[in-house]
Amino acid sequence: MENKKSKKFSIVLYSIVLLSMVIMVYSFYFLYQKKIVEPSNKETIVNKFSMLLMFNKDNQINAHNIKYGWSESREFTIENYSNDTIGKYKIILEIVTPLSNMIDENFVYQIVGNSISNDTSNKVINVSETPIPVVNKDLGTAIITPKNTHSYKIVFNLKKGAKKYPSENIFSVRIKVINAD
Repeated sequence: MENKKSKKFSIVLYSIVLLSMVIMVYSFYFLYQKKIVEPSNKETIVNKFSMLLMFNKDNQINAHNIKYGWSESREFTIENYSNDTIGKYKIILEIVTPLSNMIDENFVYQIVGNSISNDTSNKVINVSETPIPVVNKDLGTAIITPKNTHSYKIVFNLKKGAKKYPSENIFSVRIKVINAD
């Protein structure tokens, strides 16, 4: 008789444990759905900054056998064609191959930016004559209002007084524009 009671008690106990495990697994699944999966579907939608970038030539300059008086320029425009979002972007000089491992004060770049809008919240990047770095350089962050265009001209040149470089010298730089948000 006692064996029968013990067996019955074990079955009830195992059933309760099994039911508790099923409830626990379902609870974890429910909480996971509530905290992880569903919130991403309920987040506020933020308008994205839509940017169009156009270069007059390629965005990379490759120069060989640079001598005094060498100059190269690139012009590009950045257009914010979104209807309601103010955008931020960065202009980066990515030095692919430096002319030398040392900065030369007479090997310089200059960037001039203009906006078609007179809105005071616009900000373009302007850099006066500055020595070209030997590593990548962030030129700054600009702000562009909706339905606006920024135009830029960047000029690289080797001025008189620069140190002499070997005849097989190579300089390569890439101009990158990235979203700063």
